[in-house]
Amino acid sequence: MAMFVNGIVLRTIKTKKNIMKKLLLIAAIASFTFACNDGSKSSTTTTDTAAVAPAATPAADSSAMSGSQGMKDGLMTLKDGKMQVLKGGSWVAMDSAVTCTNGRKVSVNGEVSKGDKKRKLEEGWKIDKDGQITDKDGKMVDTSGWD
Repeated sequence: MAMFVNGIVLRTIKTKKNIMKKLLLIAAIASFTFACNDGSKSSTTTTDTAAVAPAATPAADSSAMSGSQGMKDGLMTLKDGKMQVLKGGSWVAMDSAVTCTNGRKVSVNGEVSKGDKKRKLEEGWKIDKDGQITDKDGKMVDTSGWD
């Protein structure tokens, strides 16, 4: 009789464990579902806010500056020892020093400075209005000692 009672007790414990496992699984699925939902109501319609710029006319000397249609206004580059800035899709000579949003100052001769650190841009290098410097291949230049 004791075995039968133990059998019933063990079966009851196993049943409770299975029920608890199922409840735990359901709770985990529910919490993952709610965690993935940001809670904000958003409409299913999307609007494209990108402005389409008219095609830029190429500059007189576009050999080193080809592909300027995909670049943003305010981008600066060193060409023939002088800085040029992209305005309206064409490269024009930079007439005065520019201070970037990160505090870097770009002079008309291609010298970039921030605080007491100075660096001369190399031919073909570019610096955007945020102060990010890229080489002539478009790769970011290491400026780790500046910030």
